[in-house]
Amino acid sequence: MVMVTKKKYSLTGKIERVPTGIPGLDDMLAGGFVKDSTVLLQGGTGSGKTLMCLQYLYYGATKYDEPGIYLSFAESESIIYQHGRVFSWDLQGLAAKNKFAIIRYQPHEIVKIIEEGGGVIRDTVESMGAKRLVIDSLSAYEMMFENGYRANESILSLFEILRKWNTTSLVTSETIIHPKRGGRGRLGFLTDGIINLYYLRTGKHRARSVEILKMRDTNHSDEVRIFDLNRGGLTVTRRLGKVGRQ
Repeated sequence: MVMVTKKKYSLTGKIERVPTGIPGLDDMLAGGFVKDSTVLLQGGTGSGKTLMCLQYLYYGATKYDEPGIYLSFAESESIIYQHGRVFSWDLQGLAAKNKFAIIRYQPHEIVKIIEEGGGVIRDTVESMGAKRLVIDSLSAYEMMFENGYRANESILSLFEILRKWNTTSLVTSETIIHPKRGGRGRLGFLTDGIINLYYLRTGKHRARSVEILKMRDTNHSDEVRIFDLNRGGLTVTRRLGKVGRQ
């Protein structure tokens, strides 16, 4: 009788990683995002999407010398800077050093940007040598199209442009989700990774938590973990306990 030994393959070898700058999250990601990938960050109101994106860009610029761009479809430049000041993140100072930039567009303007191959966004990426990019959020952009096929087609074109720029990108989606009810959605099939953010009731209180649903070329954690807010931003900590109704 011939004994067959299963070979164990590592999903972390020879894969270039981009650390998130969020304590505890990189441990769940086998070291960080895959370089040049596009990751969907989805969750409901108050789940921490914008904060996680800003922390990714801030620590990318200050700790890893990777300039970043925040593309907003909703919030103004002043509000984004205000979010940073809560955690003593000097985003304006980074902008003055060409390490951080905010670009604001209306969703309908992005169609023209795609047709032009990136336009102002491309020029900003090239001028500052941006390595990280955030798009917040694609929910409003999807609503512009009369059907899902047209939306998918346009979003795929946008993602192809991101890959040509060699940026590791986070895109957000305003989606109410729950650990017991999946939540991939249409955008999830177009991205390299999916991170779900929850704001769930546990006992008498609510808790923010994170789950990695999908991540290309990554032996990632399958746990749902709590993240806490502190002076430095988000920190992923313990496993989520019993989940009640939202």
